[in-house]
Amino acid sequence: MKSKLLYCLCILTILTTGCSDQIFVEDVSLTLILGVDLDEKGHLVVYMSSPVFSRQAKTKRDISTVRSHTIRGSREDLNTTVMGLASGSKTQIILVGKRLLKQKHWTRYLDPFYRDPKNTVTPKIVAVDDSVKELIYFNPQDKPVLPFYLTKLIDSAAERNITVKTNLQEFHEQISSKAITASICRLKKTNKVWVTGSVLLDDTGKYKLSITPRETLIMRILQRGNVGEFPFTISIPIQPHDRKEHWLSFSTIDKKVKTKVMYDHGYIFDVNIKLRVGINERLFPVSDPKILEKGIETTLKKEFDGLIKKIQTAEIDPFGFGMYARAYTYPEWKKVQNHWGETFSNAKVNVKVNVIVSGSGTVK
Repeated sequence: MKSKLLYCLCILTILTTGCSDQIFVEDVSLTLILGVDLDEKGHLVVYMSSPVFSRQAKTKRDISTVRSHTIRGSREDLNTTVMGLASGSKTQIILVGKRLLKQKHWTRYLDPFYRDPKNTVTPKIVAVDDSVKELIYFNPQDKPVLPFYLTKLIDSAAERNITVKTNLQEFHEQISSKAITASICRLKKTNKVWVTGSVLLDDTGKYKLSITPRETLIMRILQRGNVGEFPFTISIPIQPHDRKEHWLSFSTIDKKVKTKVMYDHGYIFDVNIKLRVGINERLFPVSDPKILEKGIETTLKKEFDGLIKKIQTAEIDPFGFGMYARAYTYPEWKKVQNHWGETFSNAKVNVKVNVIVSGSGTVK
């Protein structure tokens, strides 16, 4: 009898423990989008977009704006104007304005997300080309609510590898690493929201460079990205010194990227890229597939070399070549790890592209 009573008490304790700190959704202001930027005077401005759980409300989201010294401090101010307790546990996107991105070590503002276990480390970090305010107040009538619209937009673009999808945890790893610099998604708002490529940061988190969706596609191959599609539309030469535009589209069926590194009075990287592609569109006649393969190789090599040179000029390394230097030439890497971006800018990177056309469509 005593054992049964003890068993019942244990079950009752377990059931009631989980409900002791319950909070109803109506009593919480869930931050789905968090925006951070600097105003004209250099003060931190924090924007919070939350859903409204009320049948009587005409709008289904509540947007609040405060000025504060920190993001955590802004929550205390937000709690004076929102209907429920402000919570960051469901944040989907963190929008960062360009003024803030141009400051060194601005990433320290993100500290509460890493320190407070009630917050989440899964929101996507997104750079905004212009005004964070204009984007977070954007209310398109033909789209879902903004948090879901932006999330789907970024996911779709990342699936096609025309931008990067960097969440807070990945961002922290990139910023903390000495062997790679951070890259985040880039958005621009006009009459609609556009994915305009990626933003590249230096080792302090400061804005260094913006790259286009096409350049992001090239970067993702060098980063050994294996998720999603890699579609290309390019103009290739089909004869020596050919200046005419011969357009074709293709998708990569398979790809392999091998990188070798050596140190000889400076770093030398040999990158061998093998692509097996399928032709989706061709606007010119050609009888020999070898002509297509050679033309694609020539055009892509120019794009790889051009992007690498652009990145080296900015003295950053979003590709992660520093990881190879650290793994295979550690004694030399140890000497330059604290200024790897500058070291990589003087490295020699040899890219070789090998293309095999394995599909030309159902009708030839």
